[in-house]
Amino acid sequence: MASIIPPNQPSLLMSEIERQIIIASNSSQHTRFGSNHGIGELTIKGEDHINYLDLRDWCRILIYLGHNDKAKWEDIAIPPNAQKCVWKLLAFSTSSPIIDQECQQGRCRDIQDIRRRDGLDGSYTDDIWQAASFRSWATSTVSSIVIIQGNSQTTRRLERFSYELSRQLRDIHPTIWMLSEPSSREFFARHDETEILRQLAIQALQKVSHFKASFLIHTLRLFKQCITSYDWFHVLKAIFQLIPKVYVILDLSILGRRINHAKNWSQNFQTLISELSKSCSSRLAVMLLSNRPLPRGDPNAPIVSVDSQSQRPAQLQYRETLAKSSQNNSVKCLATLIPKDEDTSGQKAHNSIQAPEMERRTSDPTPGASARYDSTHNASASETSRFYRQGNDATPINTSNRILNSTAPSIPPQNKIAIAIICALTLEADAVLASFDHHWDIQSFRNLDGDRNTYSVGRIGCHNVVLVHMPDVGRTQSATVAARCRVSFPGITLALVVGICGAVPLYGSKEILLGDVIISDRLVIYDFGRQFPDTFVRKEKTPESARKPPWEIRCFLSKIKGKRSESILHTRTGVHLQALLRNDYTLYPGVEEDRLFDPSYRHKHQAPTECAQCSSSEALTGQVCDISRASTCDTLGCDPGKLIVRQRHSRITNSVGNWLPAIRFGAYASGDKVMKSGEHRDEIAKREDVIAFEMEGAGAWEIFPCIIIKGVCDYADSHKNKKWQEYAAATAAACMKGLLEVWPSSDSTANAALNS
Repeated sequence: MASIIPPNQPSLLMSEIERQIIIASNSSQHTRFGSNHGIGELTIKGEDHINYLDLRDWCRILIYLGHNDKAKWEDIAIPPNAQKCVWKLLAFSTSSPIIDQECQQGRCRDIQDIRRRDGLDGSYTDDIWQAASFRSWATSTVSSIVIIQGNSQTTRRLERFSYELSRQLRDIHPTIWMLSEPSSREFFARHDETEILRQLAIQALQKVSHFKASFLIHTLRLFKQCITSYDWFHVLKAIFQLIPKVYVILDLSILGRRINHAKNWSQNFQTLISELSKSCSSRLAVMLLSNRPLPRGDPNAPIVSVDSQSQRPAQLQYRETLAKSSQNNSVKCLATLIPKDEDTSGQKAHNSIQAPEMERRTSDPTPGASARYDSTHNASASETSRFYRQGNDATPINTSNRILNSTAPSIPPQNKIAIAIICALTLEADAVLASFDHHWDIQSFRNLDGDRNTYSVGRIGCHNVVLVHMPDVGRTQSATVAARCRVSFPGITLALVVGICGAVPLYGSKEILLGDVIISDRLVIYDFGRQFPDTFVRKEKTPESARKPPWEIRCFLSKIKGKRSESILHTRTGVHLQALLRNDYTLYPGVEEDRLFDPSYRHKHQAPTECAQCSSSEALTGQVCDISRASTCDTLGCDPGKLIVRQRHSRITNSVGNWLPAIRFGAYASGDKVMKSGEHRDEIAKREDVIAFEMEGAGAWEIFPCIIIKGVCDYADSHKNKKWQEYAAATAAACMKGLLEVWPSSDSTANAALNS
């Protein structure tokens, strides 16, 4: 490994602790998993801030005892309350994401449930459980390795067996695993094989109950320097030495065709086992599963061969096997073979200087040390990870994802999905997908006859949601996909049309900036009417259902328009938006890119000599050239003197206000025309009392109870461009997630969990 950081010093640890605390402060201590089923990035959860600060105080003690005198600090134990965040400090010392092993196991359970439900549960595994080599490995009192060797025809059998084994072993001994299932395979398709070893190291860290200063600093250096598989095996060795007994289940099928990149891992694990047996009393039991030939590092290492031919005779003897298993509790019951330790958390004795439990208000022996965070800081840190339960606003609840205790929810029946999200553009759908807390495998759901839509299905908070991908923009397209969605998902009670829109820059006394979010409380189909030779007259007698939301939505909107609820929604929107920005989904374009021109100032070639057609176009109806329509303001030389000064911009640049989006409520003008005229925009806005223009809401409005949530990407004038589209889509998705956190759930299980 390259020497890229200083030798083991407490100062190295201190700098990393400070770095992560700063990240947490900048991100409002919010935890968010990404869009890949428990695969994502963690900063620091609000409740961990105290532990991180205690860890920092402990590190200051190390430095105070002797910055360069290793003998004074290497054996000092970490305080118990700070021990809880050590694994996170190491895991997030790099920017790579992690995989939640509990969520991964939950997804495997869901897959097995679906196969059983659909009559595809033909993956017989009793023959593997009964294999002598496997049972010898499982009951061995010394470190050992076993290879479960299958082929392409037995992939499902290996997947089911590894899931069954991990589920049982976790209740008996510390167990880490990497199982093969769709979302994990997708994740590792984007990462090399060393990422598997990193994930195993992170899981193993969570099994360590006591850390010392020397280990923490040494392992932090290793985490930052690791490049090759050899490096990560060195890290695993350091961690396994602190765990009395640990099982490792690794399905190498997760690498797909790149499994040859791990062909030496059986030898590497065998070497690791040999080194551990010489240096400590820790016991390591490793199982490698593969659907391709895998060389064994030790000629004596046991191999359990799983082939497709063995499945048929085993199934023919199924009844006899069940009869025998009833006498032995079960052929798949490890509890009768592997006794549970009386104290699985006990560690090998160490001569350590024990550090006392730290209080937040104790004196700091380090000269010049700053005081602890005050109580208001701690209160605000925890408050950002809460939202208020619908129907009981006075009761805040914590909805942070927990890495250690999270369990993937079960795949819902198709008719139990209650929320539909409709997006017209790919960039809109991308922002919504990035906001999902959990993704379901689309193969678990079926389009009914006549439904040619394409869906993504997942979970946001306590709601199961289906995202409808539209083939194109427009009212007709949205009505069509909504009607088809209603056939395949009959339980839909609310549709959210989420995406981007053009806005009226001044609505009453309220300024609207690019990136702000508009929530509909009414809809006007502004291009529905009669075209006379001299003018267009909108049809006034549109159905009432096309103008106002249904009763339950009006009641809900009435609530969230209140000062308190709107403040909560604004806070939650900011938290979710910052999570998207941290994950590099998009960037805030900046105040200087938010430019509003006078409505009468047209987007065209400004120099008379550049274009004869544009130079003769002065009136509202005058023609401009096609080149100018496709050009930017900078290219055409649009006059900055025609820009309208925005008061909110001044407050942002003077640090009086913040750049987070405002949330506005009002009527949308919906139609099949893209509004690109400032004067027409203002005329329609004044006549219809609308706040924004969009193209899909009217179609979905006819099919479902509907709320339109869109981010402002332009001012619906001739100067509009696409610079703000991704950011506006992100603000809309963030607001959508915040709104769903207070929308009542029809999921009784979720509600019960929230109320517990």
